[in-house]
Amino acid sequence: MLIVTSQETMDLSGQGSERLIASLNEIFKSLYDRFEIVQEVLIDGVSFREGYNEFLLENLNNIKRVEIKTVHADILAKEILEELRNYLPRLIRACDSISDLFYGEMKQEHWTYFSQLSEGIEWVCQSTYTLRHHLERVGTHPQLSAALTNFEAIIKEQLTQLVTELQNGDYTAIGDRIKYELPEMFQLLLNHLSSEG
Repeated sequence: MLIVTSQETMDLSGQGSERLIASLNEIFKSLYDRFEIVQEVLIDGVSFREGYNEFLLENLNNIKRVEIKTVHADILAKEILEELRNYLPRLIRACDSISDLFYGEMKQEHWTYFSQLSEGIEWVCQSTYTLRHHLERVGTHPQLSAALTNFEAIIKEQLTQLVTELQNGDYTAIGDRIKYELPEMFQLLLNHLSSEG
């Protein structure tokens, strides 16, 4: 098995399964220690963005070439920060328009819009978590890290209440939450992100 990273190429041919697994673990740990985030793994030319660990373990003895593509965590954090700054104003506007749907009769297409809003909120949550984790790991921007931690706690509470309202069919409460509560939180997050250079 040939392993290719941006730093080196290693030939692990002839190693037994246990040694191969240990070598792969060392490689991934080394990347993590150098703040390199795995974005894509090409296994015999097939691209994996997730699930590559399981695939590697299941097909260990049949794989010929593994190419690990990474990005430095600082670069990824800057990209996430910029994407959040650009996306949050659109999410805030979407909350305003989608909330109105809950004050009338919900149609199938309205649920599609709500589903898209939910996906956007989920992306923001994942992005803030990734950004906070990076900031804590490198020990920089403690105010932003604290603001992200606070946002995560508040959004978790808001989403828990939203799920309860969905289960109860309380559409007016859902509309109110999406119109008044969520945009306020997203705006506060945007303000914190914008104040960081």
